[in-house]
Amino acid sequence: MKTAGIDGCRAGWLAVTLDRSLAAWQLLQTPTELAAYAAAKNTVFIDIPIGLSETEPVRKCDQLLRLVLGRAYASSVFSPPVRAAFLVNDYTAACDINETRTGKRITKQAWNIMPKIRQVDELIAEQPALRQVLHESHPELLFKKLNRAGEPLPKKKTPEGVERRQKLLFSADPRTEELFTKMREGLKKSQAKDDDLLDALVLALMAAQSPYRPVRTLPLPPETDNRGIPMAIHFV
Repeated sequence: MKTAGIDGCRAGWLAVTLDRSLAAWQLLQTPTELAAYAAAKNTVFIDIPIGLSETEPVRKCDQLLRLVLGRAYASSVFSPPVRAAFLVNDYTAACDINETRTGKRITKQAWNIMPKIRQVDELIAEQPALRQVLHESHPELLFKKLNRAGEPLPKKKTPEGVERRQKLLFSADPRTEELFTKMREGLKKSQAKDDDLLDALVLALMAAQSPYRPVRTLPLPPETDNRGIPMAIHFV
């Protein structure tokens, strides 16, 4: 079994593998690189919405995720626009389409990641087999699972938040410390922030457990969009 975690960053996609026999990272800068990387894996946890509604303003998986994370972290969950909104490249026009379909406009945060949502949506449409490989996940949910002490973690972009998440990762798999150092040395801050690195690492860490532990979803069973693509948050 080959697994990986992928998180978006300014320079593209940050991909990490933490299988028992391999610990490595790679920066994927083009859709072709992303497609080839994913096609070579069995399970990939990726932090990007997969499966798009046509009429509902919020997917059920996002509603449930906000409840699980709690009020302090609910803002980290971005509801993706309806698929029709991706047909335009103008924020106002996309908002108008989304509002007509759902009654809600698009947040700036969701708008900023729309190019990556579109990239993955198109990739799955072109290569349907990747539906069985690319699984939407969420780093804050995975860190919550990893944080057995139960005390709320500081926000991930703060120095305290970075330090706490590092400790959780480094304790769970010491290889993550070396990988974090290598990624930080190999990437400029303008390419990927510290929290991007941490998110990719926790996605990879949990995906690597999928051959040995059942993969669960919010909701269970997953809903699907009108193309039959699952709309669910995956975790172990």
